[in-house]
Amino acid sequence: MSRKQTRKLDLTKKELKEVHKRIHQTKDRKTADRLRVIVLKAEGYKNHVIAHILQMSLNTVGNHIKRYLRGGLDALCATKYQGRSPRLTSEQQEILVIELKTHIYNTAEQVIAWVEKQFDVTYTLRGMHTLLKRLGFTYKKNRLVPGKADPEAQRQFVRWFEKVRAKLGPDERIYFADAVHVKHNAEAGYAWSESGKPHLIPTNSGRQRYNILGAYCTQTYEHVFLLTEDNINKDTVIALLALLRAQHPGNGLIYLILDNASYNRALCVQDQATLSLIRIKYQPPYSPNLNLIERLWKFMRKELFKDKYRSTFDKFKESVNAFFVGLDAHRDKLVTLLTEKFELVPSVWQAPGVA
Repeated sequence: MSRKQTRKLDLTKKELKEVHKRIHQTKDRKTADRLRVIVLKAEGYKNHVIAHILQMSLNTVGNHIKRYLRGGLDALCATKYQGRSPRLTSEQQEILVIELKTHIYNTAEQVIAWVEKQFDVTYTLRGMHTLLKRLGFTYKKNRLVPGKADPEAQRQFVRWFEKVRAKLGPDERIYFADAVHVKHNAEAGYAWSESGKPHLIPTNSGRQRYNILGAYCTQTYEHVFLLTEDNINKDTVIALLALLRAQHPGNGLIYLILDNASYNRALCVQDQATLSLIRIKYQPPYSPNLNLIERLWKFMRKELFKDKYRSTFDKFKESVNAFFVGLDAHRDKLVTLLTEKFELVPSVWQAPGVA
């Protein structure tokens, strides 16, 4: 190779863009540095300057440039150890991806058995883990969703919300309301612990429950909560209506989003709502995903119950009461959590495990 060739590399914008793309994609620092040699050389830097910048020997810089000129990026990025050829062909890997997307496999051993039966190829457990990660799969907990949700009803609800939200007057509010029942018990969470020795969290009987009926406004972050040892019923809902109107005296219309629990649909509740200038909007059946206050309940459980033990029911109630009294202290987190964005769940859940 002549000195003229090594003075500067003339790369097109497309070629330079490809080099930068490979730098961002590679997880190997040495490969990334080889690619940076080409970038710096294309920018006109001399070899000894590149060697100083990247902390390489001068010979190493020259060798990287030679490899690039002889074989391009593939030759430059290739390592001495190429590894074994993939046991599955590209077509077989595509078939495996489809299988994993349409059927549930709880263990890598089950995938190994399927691959061996389908393709007569045997994998070790470690090899299968590597293959699954390379194909874009991770081992995580499955997610339960309502099986009878109506997607069209959900879309209509979202359209209703967006329309009302856009025309809302300064004295009007939209509240998301729901009831939740918390048991006097701790919940196990994740934590760093000594290998093989998880932290031990005491538990209670879990028989005593504390019931909460709440309403939360995502526009202004105002809220109303009723906490009681009694069951939630139509009288509790009527009491919530009274608290909402007391919080907003005047004639400003209040929209209250509720689920389809029988006490929410009681005629006396609807009559009281009309008298209080509160317009109830019932969310579609099997659609808890549309009630944003559900996210608040999940946040509450994480804050109050994960790895936290209260020896008596009275202490348990005190902690729950204190959480809601001081809810505004969590506003920064709730603003991010309770965004007015809805996830729609399909009615016919075309997923693995559906019979």
